Amino acid sequence: MEALSMFVEAGLLLTKKIVNENKIRIHNNLKKKSLLVDVPKAGFGNTNTGNVSRRFFCDPETASRITGVDLDLIKRLRTLLEVISSGHRIDTDKLSTFCKETSEIYVRLHGWYPMTPTLHKLLVHGPTIIKHAIIPIGQLSEEAAEARNKHFRQYRTDFARKFSKISCNVDVLNRLLLSSDPLLSCTRSRFMKNKKPFTKEALEFLIPESDDSEDTGAQYTTTIDD
Repeated sequence: MEALSMFVEAGLLLTKKIVNENKIRIHNNLKKKSLLVDVPKAGFGNTNTGNVSRRFFCDPETASRITGVDLDLIKRLRTLLEVISSGHRIDTDKLSTFCKETSEIYVRLHGWYPMTPTLHKLLVHGPTIIKHAIIPIGQLSEEAAEARNKHFRQYRTDFARKFSKISCNVDVLNRLLLSSDPLLSCTRSRFMKNKKPFTKEALEFLIPESDDSEDTGAQYTTTIDD
């Protein structure tokens, strides 16, 4: 038993070493592509943001070569992310079949690694959630709320009283209400955004708003931070 225990422990140490080496290799190769993945960032969490995800899936061939993940699987995940974040109505029947096929590919190729809860929810329960949502699922994104985090920190630092927690929060809330007032927002100059067309694979899952608007959803907006 003692020999078996030592053998298992040696195997675990070797596996951990291989995992760490691969992680470092992937990080370094992604860094050459100006992508910082899973790196702690001062002030908030880490570098795993929506913008990093968009840039990663923008070049699936390179992503597959660096990570070793199947190219078709990466393309399918990119299509799914495009569809659910589009803000347009989705054909749930087509999406359900696509998600089932994608989950089968994942289990066949990477069954040794348990599917994350987020990916499981997307592939297994995603079509059902989208079908019963009142509005298109992409319109429920938290990106707008997350984009206000930097404003919250700025308003707390520059425009709030610090002698009381209640006064501080009241000042921050008043500033947030003021900066989001529709009348003031209409007079604010609009920023130019980087617009890219949907892939043809993603367009197959989107339902046009009307018959005469064939290019409905033909573009989506992304903003990439430096």
